[in-house]
Amino acid sequence: MPTNRRRFWKYGSNAVASTLFFLGILVVVALIADRHPWRLDLTQSGAFTLSEQTRNVLNSIEEPIEIKAFFATAAPEEMEARDLFETYRYHNKKISYQFIDPDRHPEKARQYDIRSYGTLVLEGFGKQHTIQDATEESLTNGILRLTREQQKKVFFLIGHGEHSLQELDKEGYSTVKSALQKENYQVEELNLLQHESVPEDVAVLVIAGPRKPLFGQELAALKSYLARGGKLVVFLDPTFDAGMKEFLLQYGVGITEDIVIDKLSRVFGGSYLLPVVTEYGLHKISEHFNIATFYPEARSVRSARDLPDGIQTEILASTSPNAWAETDFELLQEGQASFDEKTDEAGPVPLMVLVQMNLADMSGDENPSGEPKPDSAVKKQDAPGDAGGGRAQKAYLLVAGDSDFINNTHFGLSGNGDFFLNIVNFLADEENLITIEPRKAGGQAVMLTDSQAQMLLWTVLVFVPLALLLVGFAVYRVRRSQR
Repeated sequence: MPTNRRRFWKYGSNAVASTLFFLGILVVVALIADRHPWRLDLTQSGAFTLSEQTRNVLNSIEEPIEIKAFFATAAPEEMEARDLFETYRYHNKKISYQFIDPDRHPEKARQYDIRSYGTLVLEGFGKQHTIQDATEESLTNGILRLTREQQKKVFFLIGHGEHSLQELDKEGYSTVKSALQKENYQVEELNLLQHESVPEDVAVLVIAGPRKPLFGQELAALKSYLARGGKLVVFLDPTFDAGMKEFLLQYGVGITEDIVIDKLSRVFGGSYLLPVVTEYGLHKISEHFNIATFYPEARSVRSARDLPDGIQTEILASTSPNAWAETDFELLQEGQASFDEKTDEAGPVPLMVLVQMNLADMSGDENPSGEPKPDSAVKKQDAPGDAGGGRAQKAYLLVAGDSDFINNTHFGLSGNGDFFLNIVNFLADEENLITIEPRKAGGQAVMLTDSQAQMLLWTVLVFVPLALLLVGFAVYRVRRSQR
């Protein structure tokens, strides 16, 4: 056999054997890695390391949980979310995920009522929960809500012409009821004319658009509910105050007989009586919320100038500067309404105010009504809906100047429904089951002297390329001498 052919078979067989041996090692390593995965986070901020709270939650999961992530294909946010999901799956194989493009699969978006990119739907334990941002805190809290057996109760007051949870027509609240049930809340109606007080296990009480005044004993029951740490939501439409004007003023909220006119809403094809809100207050409820909301035929809701002791207010939603609060209803009916600086309030017009009551700081031994503070406000009972035995430190009252923004017609309009769910989640203590501080990408600047910079430049641009050329030339000479 010629020398060249023997050399070819010799070196060729060695190369084939080496290649097969190398591939075999890769297969073995891949099998080991698949059965016994191991990760090492070398980032300074620990960007790919879950918090201890999250790891404890994942270690307790024994049933499958699927994450449906609605992102635009190849969006940068999709890659970040994928890294997060993989980290969760690394700690528990029962976590699975699926990315869905709402534009390519509109039927899926309709099925899960998806209204914005970046929405996550968690399914497991026979339940479903939706979250709006792919962060560790939101995802871990969402998983906790799926695993928790207890359902918190959201009650809606009835008996004064409020929106009905049963009605399927455009004015009904059946969509609200369905959305809350999907969030794992128990939704019921409450008639305070048949109960002496608000039940202890109510997490949130909603009064949605009453048309008739509340009776004195009902207002007293509401005061007692707030005094023991209750969470009350009141939606009042223009010309209907339900006899609650003085009640609300005691807690630092003022309402007037007006209706909000917003010229900006015409840009969206709406009526002047459909104010649009794109700017929100700095609060946990509106954090990361950047979707427009619409309020058909709304009144202004303002924070009182002199607030009682222990009370803080925050404007959650207000119109653009182009809007105003019109007080002349006759001119409005004639279609001749215009801003009058003497009688009308210029924009931005506040439409929603949140009141936080620090119960321990309420003035003296009296509550805002001027009556002796009940024992439940001094010896604070369990917070409504809590099973923990702790004492309620705070109460909340949220007042909005419109009840139609979440009826069956408008619940799915832009961000209306999502904003309402944010409100309920916060008030029901669902927003902060676990608080996880976001990790900040860290880094240290490298300061080089002039000599170090020159050395780095010569090393990268001259020495390394030259060394590669010399090594290549040496290999060439050795192989040529062996022929």
